[in-house]
Amino acid sequence: MSHPHPTLRKLNFALADASPEYIERRKKQAALFFVAATASIFTARFAYKSTITRQYIPTLFQGNHLPPLSYNFTTDAAVAVGMGTMLCASVSSMMVFGTCWIADVSLFREFGWRMKALMGGDKREREVAATPIDEESAYIQDTLNDILDGKYETE
Repeated sequence: MSHPHPTLRKLNFALADASPEYIERRKKQAALFFVAATASIFTARFAYKSTITRQYIPTLFQGNHLPPLSYNFTTDAAVAVGMGTMLCASVSSMMVFGTCWIADVSLFREFGWRMKALMGGDKREREVAATPIDEESAYIQDTLNDILDGKYETE
């Protein structure tokens, strides 16, 4: 039986020993990043074209210090806000998906776990869980758990 990734194994890549689920997960993360990068490129190109077409070029004997009479500032402002929003959203999504691809994060839950581990929250959580609990708190906790489990019926 041949190995599914002989080239990767020959080049001594660790990915050669990875499970098919892991490889699919990484492909999905890469695809999300490249889709966001493509959207960023197209948005930047669209914004550039929009800016160039709105550029005011005066005629030979016309003063260049006054805009033309047919110029609409409201439309120009709306286009600028829309372009800025599209550029910001596309570049931000590219950064987020790229960071998640690098950090191997696919879910918000995983992101929370990674951040908690990086900031030392998991150690603190284990310390708190290991501290002994007094009798009264244990009684309250057990009672609340019993209520949530439905052991006490309300009439």
